[in-house]
Amino acid sequence: MNNINFDTSLLRLLYDNPSITQREMAINLKCSLGKLNYNIKSLLKKKYLKVKFYNNSKREKKYSITEKGVNKFDLSNLNESYEVKLFNRKKTFLIAEAGINHNGSINDAKKLMLLAKKYNFDAVKFQKRDLNICIPEHQKYIKRETPWGTMSYLDYKKKIELSISQYSELKRYSEKIGITLFVSCWDINSLKLTRKFNFEYNKIPSAMITNLEFLKEVAKEKKKTFISTGMCEMKDIKEAVKIFKKFKCPYVLMHCVSIYPCDENKLNLNMIVTLKKIFNCEVGYSGHESSVSPSITAFFLGADYIERHITIDRANWGTDQSASLESVGMEKLTTSIRKIPITLGDGKKTFLDEEKRVSKKMKYWEDNK
Repeated sequence: MNNINFDTSLLRLLYDNPSITQREMAINLKCSLGKLNYNIKSLLKKKYLKVKFYNNSKREKKYSITEKGVNKFDLSNLNESYEVKLFNRKKTFLIAEAGINHNGSINDAKKLMLLAKKYNFDAVKFQKRDLNICIPEHQKYIKRETPWGTMSYLDYKKKIELSISQYSELKRYSEKIGITLFVSCWDINSLKLTRKFNFEYNKIPSAMITNLEFLKEVAKEKKKTFISTGMCEMKDIKEAVKIFKKFKCPYVLMHCVSIYPCDENKLNLNMIVTLKKIFNCEVGYSGHESSVSPSITAFFLGADYIERHITIDRANWGTDQSASLESVGMEKLTTSIRKIPITLGDGKKTFLDEEKRVSKKMKYWEDNK
């Protein structure tokens, strides 16, 4: 490529991608940084480019094209002669969080698993607790009105907790219908009890992220672990990551705001970008809003894993039901997410044969005979 063509390609690259870095320019133009800098200096001298410094302590630069440069190289009408970095993403891993929305019914638990399978989720997740550990003493005997009558909070939680033998049944059912099953444990005893199932993944609930002893026990298993990052400060996330790195345990940070349901103006989805930048790791999104669209936004912000609560009916009894997706919402979510790769294409402008046939009917000023 001669210098004129190189300069044209360079300027067009900047014209279409004003925030592109020098390293990205060199990759796209398939040249060394030395050659790139030489041509940039030449273009600056001819006033086809101008430079702006930012972050003065590091003397970082951004370049923009002058009006003289746009006119000289006729950028708005130039045919593309370079490779661009296209939007390209791996398949999103979708987790259906059944949680405790089964209300203790093994049949409802299976219905939730079947919904997850029907609507193309990759995995379905439940929760396991040792209630004697997870419920503070002062809460255990508080009376509560429930669909099963008035009972203590401890008895109510026992009513909706699935047993280990029931999880054995659900594990067999997951293998029968062909969907990955795993659980988020809320205490070390539950973690030890569920080890016999050899689940593929672990999950740290937001409430558990500051329980460092629990994190160590999970990290020792070295299973890929989804770490929800609600109910904590950034320093707590850093401490959790330090533990998982120490035990060489793979992890995914799941951005999360632990409000059930969460108002959309509090979702702070840009935290997905922040987590990727700070921790340079896989990042996902665990949503508790009642709508679907924020999950699509999360995908485009870089969430490779998306977890959503699911329910048979949002009117059912339970604290998580209103923050969950029913079958209609599940279908919208998975259909939209799975469709995105199909719609992206290769980024090259093509005048399709189907378009040509249509154009013959519409471009009346052209001779279509």
